[in-house]
Amino acid sequence: MNKSDHKKPQSGHDEMAAEMVRGFKVLDADGQNSGIAGHLTARIGDTDQLLGHQYGLSFDEVGLADIRLAGFDLAEAKQKLVSPSLAFHVALYQARPDIGAIVHTHPDQVIAFSATGSRFNPVFQSALMLYRKVQHYDYYDGIVESNALGQKFARHLGDGQVLLLKNHGLISVGKTIADAICAAVIFHQNCRIQLTAMVSGSVLGFDEDESQHETLQQAADFLASEQIVKMRFEQLVRATQKSIS
Repeated sequence: MNKSDHKKPQSGHDEMAAEMVRGFKVLDADGQNSGIAGHLTARIGDTDQLLGHQYGLSFDEVGLADIRLAGFDLAEAKQKLVSPSLAFHVALYQARPDIGAIVHTHPDQVIAFSATGSRFNPVFQSALMLYRKVQHYDYYDGIVESNALGQKFARHLGDGQVLLLKNHGLISVGKTIADAICAAVIFHQNCRIQLTAMVSGSVLGFDEDESQHETLQQAADFLASEQIVKMRFEQLVRATQKSIS
């Protein structure tokens, strides 16, 4: 595959590429533009290939022609077509066959929340889509460009959906692009609300004792359902389009 082959999405993946572009716009509108450092990838079925974006572009700059096909060996990173940090995406895909898309961003308020050492507490109803699905990573291992570190992330994430990296940012995963993005957006919103509540004192989120578990789990299952996630993502896309029109 020569470099010119990467100037547009590969044949057969145009629909997924277009969905990714919409996802980049949603993340940008949500304040999750990480300059040249953020990522959104999507796995091609059950293959050892993924779609990413041109290394060096920020989320607001990514268009359809900037989507890149890469193998899990990330040979494309050596050509500076995708970020070498996608090595941890590869490790997550290999560890979790259920993952179809991954988001990694560095929103200010997510980093601020992580710096407090506090733990995620769903403080509004929509955040229950992440009920018992958030894990915390309290270490710093340097620049993330290795499969080995990705394996470490995978062990800490377990079967969860969001991994909060202390003083760094978030990783969210999902079965679909919409799923991973909605998780990132809701997590970001919860961090903002939780930080605001913390200023006033103790935070009273949803009671997670066993007496409430069934009710909370029912809400979580509903909010994380494919139908609701799809509707939420489509609304976010519409809102983004209105803001730029």
